[in-house]
Amino acid sequence: IADIAELLRKVFIDDPVLAEYVVRSRDPELALERFFTTELKKFYIPKGVVDTVKEDGKLLGVALWAKPNVPITKLDELRMLPGLMRALGRSFPRARQFDSYDAAATPGFPHWYLYSIVVSDSARGKGVGSMLLDHGIERAADWPIYLESTTAGSRKLYERKGFIPLGI
Repeated sequence: IADIAELLRKVFIDDPVLAEYVVRSRDPELALERFFTTELKKFYIPKGVVDTVKEDGKLLGVALWAKPNVPITKLDELRMLPGLMRALGRSFPRARQFDSYDAAATPGFPHWYLYSIVVSDSARGKGVGSMLLDHGIERAADWPIYLESTTAGSRKLYERKGFIPLGI
């Protein structure tokens, strides 16, 4: 969990959307690490899917998925609440506001949800992101997949893999 949370933090520290979550934090890196640790422990490990790529014991990439018909429920949100409030502090209300935007855009039918896919700096450009995404697409089979993209680079990968933008 610690290695995955650290990789997520490193990659997402400059993400334009997640940066808004921690904009008021005294220590944005610590806030993001706590944020991801909470989500991993309270939802993605017990109820979702965490795919990893390692080489020589080193974590190169990770993808976090929510399964169809296993969405994040109000009870899941309550379980995450203390950890997220501790992680985000004064930024918590802003994060909740962003979550409401996400919820409004989420499809109303069962689907796999790709929450995040990240690749370490040392593995960028080596196909790790494509490998993780291909694995998830194969597992999804005939189920639809939904995701959000916050960077031009990730949008290019998703479009190469056949994803179609539904809006901004």
